[in-house]
Amino acid sequence: MADTTDPAGESAEAGRAPEVPSLEATAPESVIRILLEVTTALTSTLNLDDVLGEMLSRTIHLASSTAGTIILMDGTGRATRLIASRRGQPYEVAEQVLDTVLTRGLAGWVAEHRCIARVDDVRTDERWVHIPDTRYQPLSAVSLPVIRHGAVLGVISLTHVDARHFDEATVELLSAIAGQASIAIENAQLFSEVQRLATTDPLTGLFTRRRFFELARAALAGGARPLAAVLVDVDRFKAVNDTWGHATGDEVLAEVGRRLGAAAEAERAVVGRYGGEEFALILPGRDLSGARVVAEALREAVGGSEIVAAGGALRVTISLGVAEAARGEAELDALLREADRRLYEAKAAGRDCVR
Repeated sequence: MADTTDPAGESAEAGRAPEVPSLEATAPESVIRILLEVTTALTSTLNLDDVLGEMLSRTIHLASSTAGTIILMDGTGRATRLIASRRGQPYEVAEQVLDTVLTRGLAGWVAEHRCIARVDDVRTDERWVHIPDTRYQPLSAVSLPVIRHGAVLGVISLTHVDARHFDEATVELLSAIAGQASIAIENAQLFSEVQRLATTDPLTGLFTRRRFFELARAALAGGARPLAAVLVDVDRFKAVNDTWGHATGDEVLAEVGRRLGAAAEAERAVVGRYGGEEFALILPGRDLSGARVVAEALREAVGGSEIVAAGGALRVTISLGVAEAARGEAELDALLREADRRLYEAKAAGRDCVR
């Protein structure tokens, strides 16, 4: 990034690419070949982090720059992903530094004006944000917007410790790379969204039943103990649909899912929609008594306050069954059957309780 620093903060891996000759050591007739190689690398994967890492690594090599960053942005101009690298070695950019350079730094200026900025000496450019007390202080920079279908997807920035490092030929080639990168990033983002939709229940935002089982089996087969399962059922949900209508019922399920997910977030739990009005959780690191404590917290999170839906406000309760995996147990079905048996005990005990 044009305003790159490396204090402690968010970091991301940038994969090491095969050696790419620098532009200054490349004959003009080889430029097309290099661009083709970079383009091929960008389109060889649909994993977004791999795309970004490959693009940054090759671009740094190509421009013989000291460091670089790629920032992805959403429609509001907020940074959503960052890859940073210095001569093939990942380094860190603090989140507050990232906010600074996007709001009043060179990268932010580039995103706002949708044009390339080349700075021969950062000490004389008012767009440059100097970050004191950092181990890396570049003197020259070039920053390019990545634009696709009229939208700014992000900003690629390269820096060098020497002044006047980047010439016009380098900028022109980097512009071509940014154009190809926009296609690769868009394809990777679309692929990532398809994957998310395939594994996420659209109503509740939790894992689908299939994805829950995949992750739960992996957790159980990992052998770490203690580990517990919790099955959750919304009490008298048919009455909700019959009284308030199915649209309100969907709102209730969505809010129950949100509350369960939020309450279980600190537990590193696997949370999924089990089916209909049922939900399931796998709790790594929790034995039976610990899982019951979590289950009580889940019960309170859902039933402790009303759910406000389009049809009005209503109070919904849940019943929960808890089971612990025995040492050496690797069968998920057996664990969930035990949790289901205890869920029925909770229903028989009057609902709105944990068993």
